[in-house]
Amino acid sequence: MGKQMKKKWAGSMLAATIAAGGILPYNVLADEAKATPQASVQTVKTTKIDREEALRIAQEFMPVPAGYTNNQVEMEDNKYIGRTLWRLTWSMQQPGDDYGGQLSISVDAKDGTILNANHWTRESERNNLLPGKLDTTSLVNQANALINKHYAKYASQMKLSEDSLESFKRGSMPYMDSLYFMRLQNGIPVTDQGLRISYDKKGKIRSVDFSWDDVQFESISNLKNKDEILHQVERELEMELAYLSNVSQPGGKIELAYAPKLKTSSDLYNVVPGLLIDAKTGKQISAIDGKELNASTDVNRPLSTAKTTPPSSVNIDEAQAIAKIKEFGILKDSMSVEQKGYREESHPVKRKVWEIYAVESEGERKQVRASLDAQTGELVNYSQYGMPYNEKMENPDKIKVNISRQQAEKTAEAFIRKALPGRLDKLYAVEATPNYYNGDTDKILNYNVSFVRKENGVRVVGEGATVNVDADTGEITDYNMMWSVQALPALTNVIKPEEAKKKAMTLMEAELRYNLIPPYGSVGTGKVRKAKPVYVLAVKANGQPYDYGTSYLDARTGEWKTHGNLPVNNSGQSISDIAGHPLQKELQNMVDANLLEVKDGKLNPDQKLTRGEAVKIFYTAARQPYEYYGPGQESFFTDVDENSEIKQAAEWAVQNRLLPRGVKQLRPNDPATREFLAELIVRGLGYDKLAAKEGIFETKLQDEAAINKKGNAALVTRLQVMTPNDKNEFEPARQVTKAETAVAVYRYLQIKESFME
Repeated sequence: MGKQMKKKWAGSMLAATIAAGGILPYNVLADEAKATPQASVQTVKTTKIDREEALRIAQEFMPVPAGYTNNQVEMEDNKYIGRTLWRLTWSMQQPGDDYGGQLSISVDAKDGTILNANHWTRESERNNLLPGKLDTTSLVNQANALINKHYAKYASQMKLSEDSLESFKRGSMPYMDSLYFMRLQNGIPVTDQGLRISYDKKGKIRSVDFSWDDVQFESISNLKNKDEILHQVERELEMELAYLSNVSQPGGKIELAYAPKLKTSSDLYNVVPGLLIDAKTGKQISAIDGKELNASTDVNRPLSTAKTTPPSSVNIDEAQAIAKIKEFGILKDSMSVEQKGYREESHPVKRKVWEIYAVESEGERKQVRASLDAQTGELVNYSQYGMPYNEKMENPDKIKVNISRQQAEKTAEAFIRKALPGRLDKLYAVEATPNYYNGDTDKILNYNVSFVRKENGVRVVGEGATVNVDADTGEITDYNMMWSVQALPALTNVIKPEEAKKKAMTLMEAELRYNLIPPYGSVGTGKVRKAKPVYVLAVKANGQPYDYGTSYLDARTGEWKTHGNLPVNNSGQSISDIAGHPLQKELQNMVDANLLEVKDGKLNPDQKLTRGEAVKIFYTAARQPYEYYGPGQESFFTDVDENSEIKQAAEWAVQNRLLPRGVKQLRPNDPATREFLAELIVRGLGYDKLAAKEGIFETKLQDEAAINKKGNAALVTRLQVMTPNDKNEFEPARQVTKAETAVAVYRYLQIKESFME
């Protein structure tokens, strides 16, 4: 992962972590040490903990499994985290040069503290969907014992997070496989500081991450209380209409939502209020530099008051594309074009694209990539990298700031006027955001300037254009444009902004914390990172934050909703319509394991399913991310509509052999029969060819003559994944219900996992 990409990833991780109360591991932005086939030693400087002592401490903390070989011993002077550490790695080699497992442990070379440990095995990659039956009380006791033994000097300042404990009991979602012991200062939790212990489903420790920086804590005198903060936020919070596009889901439509008024480019993708409030002033501040945030005035000013029109299709050829890119000033005559290509893409939008890769062979040896829309001649994206950037990252003393924020904004606007002249009346500038080197506010690498797309005066979330301007040279180093073509919903029958704010405030919770400013990275030589008392405000349901990537407040109904086909998180919802159902226990297990979604407290267990709906239950239970199968790719099926909500489920089922590749029609609206369900299960287990051999499996079912694929019926009944009726009939043509399908899927997953053990 490149350093610049790491920064962008860490920025989004930071927002989610602040809301969830988690910690980021020390190696979020640190370059990973690479293991070599032979054990290697790299000496940086003399330290208290020598090589042998580091090995002893590491193996006492997490014993090395039999068959593992030590293949890395490396000392690193890590300026990013301000520690000198030993990186130790053991690996288990399997036939064919394939790693069967790896154990990595980092030890502080000054005091022997275990900074992180991670044990990966080939088995851990397998699809362990069902939650383990863990004794939470026992694991908490073991975790406390580990802390008292290996982190004794920190133990009195650590406390198990109740949110972490509750999440751990529910399991199944990100960070819900771990216990988080937060760092306390003056009884106040310190964001991103503490100890996180993650477990596998059998209760064995999988990883440990410890974060504990030297920090100067601000005084906690004259802090406002929660009620004062909430009242002040309610007075100042402004909600505005926003179009929420959903290009990642097949048939995803633009929704009309209410979102907090935009203040910074880091909020471009957020529509759920999540605020960082100075505990002394009550003002919203930036998590990066602690400065007060105000609504950007330019967001109300389009780049052109005159109407502009996007260019019509002009079908640019290769030579014209290169000439056009040169017009933008990003492809110099001194550069040689190393690669050029043409492609047609459907995601995130349908378009034809020319892509150019060029290199400056002399001087600063810059490399550029640029993509141009072949139909409109508009620049889609551009990036520049090379020696100047690499030298700055390796030697921060070379970072110079010669460009002001205002100059960067003017440069970015001039570039946008050249790149997107047909869209200027729909683009609104957001105040530039500096990108700091490792959080050092004196070292600005570049400025990010965003131009928000608005339609009918309403922001389209996440769309428009972004430009990065180098703080030293003033050059454009990155550019990206996103502009979907989905139909916009009418701005009618919407609730008032005050009503939207009231809805948000009723679910708003405030937690007092210390926040590190800057939150990550080095603060520079001779400086000390400071921690500021803040209130973290988040909209929560049942004590859990709403997902900032998928939740939104429906502008018409005032209800909180989610978009996209995401993994289920029932968050302990009760079910009102399964009491007394014959399959109540099994259905409840499915819900508790987040393998079956509850909507508005109902499951509708007796709903009869279509073939498409049955496939979707398998897909939901697999917890695949909603972009598992790109919505723009050509479908396997001729009868599954591009806009159908089951398209991704059907494509996933083909990729995972639940459905055969050679059959081009799914018949998604036909009834899902018991024979169809049995076929999905047998194929999913990988026994379809065996089951098809005559005489291998005998059914002994009373209605055997009516069964087309007798081996499938015999196998699923023998495994007790599906059961015959009281007359010992399989009923192959009967349409299945949601309840019996869900339970069959649950039993199928249990069988599948038993094969993996």
